[in-house]
Amino acid sequence: MKKVLVLALLISANFQIFAVKDSDGYELLECKLMPIVRNSQRKDSRRHGSHPHLGIKEITESSTNWSGYVTATNLKNPAKNSVSEIYGTWNVPTLSPTPDHSYCSVWVGIDGFASSSVEQLGTECDWVNGKQVNYAWYEMYPDYSYSITNFPVKAGDSITASVVYKGNNVFVLSIANNTKKVRSVIPTKYTTSTTAQRVCAEWVVEAPYMNSILPLAHFSPITFTKCTAKINGVSNAINKVANTQNTALNMISNTGLKAITSSLLKNGQSFEVTWRGE
Repeated sequence: MKKVLVLALLISANFQIFAVKDSDGYELLECKLMPIVRNSQRKDSRRHGSHPHLGIKEITESSTNWSGYVTATNLKNPAKNSVSEIYGTWNVPTLSPTPDHSYCSVWVGIDGFASSSVEQLGTECDWVNGKQVNYAWYEMYPDYSYSITNFPVKAGDSITASVVYKGNNVFVLSIANNTKKVRSVIPTKYTTSTTAQRVCAEWVVEAPYMNSILPLAHFSPITFTKCTAKINGVSNAINKVANTQNTALNMISNTGLKAITSSLLKNGQSFEVTWRGE
């Protein structure tokens, strides 16, 4: 939805502008981006590497690093250029301490389940050096991941994110902190893709990937709401877009269940992901 910009003025002799707000009253933050680096290594595409949907078995409901929902025209053979929008809202979880570093990404995106490209953004909560570290990020895989360094993220905050295809290979990636009433839009010079296939839409909690799947953080239950997608020109809830299929994904390991995804609520827009183990 196109937003109408308004200028918020500081009442002073000079009427200095102190913020730009959209029609919802959210302050628009200029994006400050930084490549994501771990353990003194180079910037990395640590969510997907060369395997954008690691371990997702043939339309079963299991993955070695994803838990959540996916929808497409057909899960085995989805139509290209069919998905143009995805939206979702979630709560930033609280992490329980783990003996070693552990990681948890929450995101919405287009592609990845049945394609080698992914256009995605969300939040990450990591347990590092004895404390929880939170930040927002985006990725246009196969490009690298970038953190949005000036975007506020705190446990308990309500986050809304969207990926919208505007045509001419350009995507608009937007993220809002509903608790703090701020919003950021990734500059479109960073969100152009000639490889995006636009075959599926996903709402995901992920154990990030760098060389191998990283340990999953022990997160409090994550509730997704207002989950909708636009497929073949029709916008609706996960399970209500005509002529589409959807499936839940539970995250598993060789030793058991890591995270479980609930059934969709009656409106088809909400579900919960619960940590089970590492």
